[in-house]
Amino acid sequence: MHSSDSRGFGNRLVRHSALCCGVLLAACSWADTQSTAAVRMPSACTVVEGKPTPENISTARALQSRIETSPLYAVPAAAPGASCRIHYQADGVVLLEYQFAHEASLHVKRDQAIEYTEQEARFNPGTQTPIAILQGAETAVFGEKGCGIEWGKPENKSSEAGGTETIFRGDVCNCQARFHRETGGMVGFRMTSAC
Repeated sequence: MHSSDSRGFGNRLVRHSALCCGVLLAACSWADTQSTAAVRMPSACTVVEGKPTPENISTARALQSRIETSPLYAVPAAAPGASCRIHYQADGVVLLEYQFAHEASLHVKRDQAIEYTEQEARFNPGTQTPIAILQGAETAVFGEKGCGIEWGKPENKSSEAGGTETIFRGDVCNCQARFHRETGGMVGFRMTSAC
């Protein structure tokens, strides 16, 4: 064997050995991930209360995946600096608290036992209308058909924060969406459903 052939063979052997080691490490890492996936916390949330069970971890993950596709999350999360805290309460209730830049927030409560979900957000919607944001939130949680909210039939009443609150009601899951304008361009949003 010529010295150039032996160097080429040695280089190929090193590359193949590195590739094999990488595949083995990835396989070991995947196996470890699979064995502990049921007890891992939802990503990017700090647990601040309670000891999670597999059931409420599952509830939290499902809740996060729906909420984080909603405009109630996406609009304020467009600015950097979002954080998330999670509370696992003793009665099985899961609370998610998101904090965003510019004093924006989103609080989500899920009580799996009575199938109740509540979302409360506060942020400046920019160029988007509050109704468009709430319509997007309805779709994120209930899919394309939504929960039957009558967007053309708003109710107006005095809000606790002062001013007027606009309320929309749906015919599925006792669904409600509402908003009220605050000072400084902030808007308070609230969506609830029980199903």
